[in-house]
Amino acid sequence: MNTKIYATLLTAATFLCGCSKNDVSDPGNGQGAVAFTCSISGTVDEIATSKADPQRELPSECIPPTEQLSLVLSSDIGVVGSYEVMSDYDQPLLTEGSYNAAFSYGDINQEGPNACYFTGSTDFTIVARKTITQPVSLALANSIYSLTCTDWFMKYFTDYEFTVRTESGLQTTFDKPVSETDPIFIKAGTKLFLSGKATKTNGVEIEFQETEIGTTATRTWHTITIDAGEANEVSINILFNDSLITADPIDVELNPDAE
Repeated sequence: MNTKIYATLLTAATFLCGCSKNDVSDPGNGQGAVAFTCSISGTVDEIATSKADPQRELPSECIPPTEQLSLVLSSDIGVVGSYEVMSDYDQPLLTEGSYNAAFSYGDINQEGPNACYFTGSTDFTIVARKTITQPVSLALANSIYSLTCTDWFMKYFTDYEFTVRTESGLQTTFDKPVSETDPIFIKAGTKLFLSGKATKTNGVEIEFQETEIGTTATRTWHTITIDAGEANEVSINILFNDSLITADPIDVELNPDAE
């Protein structure tokens, strides 16, 4: 049975927003300010019982600069401030009391190779005539997958074309002989579908119709593995994480010139 272990947030980048002064001018109505220390984790879960460590790191280029994070400040009266990018954050004076800071990067509705979506939030209390420093951690809030072909598959198949479709309609086609594709960011909790075809070295072509292969999870790197059957079989094995998926061929053509 697959076991999922949630990632421990690791600091991938740190950014102190605003100056570090502890005292601020107070016009007399009990105001203070807050500076944020933001850390972004590149650690995600990986469901794979065959591996000792069920976690892996996102490529460094997927981690956004902290100054590009968006920020929304709110209290019990609603939103009191918002910033499209943290580089514009100017530590405004806030009335003493309880607040929430919600950080994000990316668009939850976007999917694709560069559509990473990070979120994080923290509660804090403003103290009159003081600038407090508040740490906050962000982690990946959508999901991710990559497709890999085993050495056994590439030994027996010369050409292939596989298409992965999400429930939202993103279709990505892979037709290059690589051991693992670049990661694709997709919504969490969405179903994935796979279709494709491949040609063996002896000219036998295998094609299978679109098949549901699994559902994605938040902050998880899913692996779609394409493997070949036994040497004397005309078949393709599909694994989603470590689960074997059955995909029946819909058309098998033999090359009349094949030996």
